[in-house]
Amino acid sequence: MSKPNIYINTIFRYCNDIDAMRHFYTDLLALDETYYRNDEEHGWLTYQIGHTQLVFTRASSPLAIETEWAKSPAYSGGTKEMQSWVVALTGDNYQATIERIKSSDAPIYEGEINRPELLLLAQDPMGMTIEFWLESEDN
Repeated sequence: MSKPNIYINTIFRYCNDIDAMRHFYTDLLALDETYYRNDEEHGWLTYQIGHTQLVFTRASSPLAIETEWAKSPAYSGGTKEMQSWVVALTGDNYQATIERIKSSDAPIYEGEINRPELLLLAQDPMGMTIEFWLESEDN
């Protein structure tokens, strides 16, 4: 029996500031935007990542911004069981992305990391912990 072709089609995340999310995901991570609108009526930002569409939409009332770091096997400093993402990057793309993040005002984890030459942890404008991982180009 063959397995059905199943994938995550869309991920929705609510946020307080569409432009802050756009700066982080478009300018710092260099994701390709597929749609952007930020006016009185709508705050909407989308990216296509493989089969998955990532959608940020402005919340109707302010949401709490997370200040703690998510727990993860990659480091011991996480303090809260909550959502986090791993973004896999290769070679020059990893170095360029890490440099952009380090030169920004994004919060960067300053504690001990198991493999600091392969991993940087930062938070997006809503405080989501994101692990930037140097993936081998052989994979």
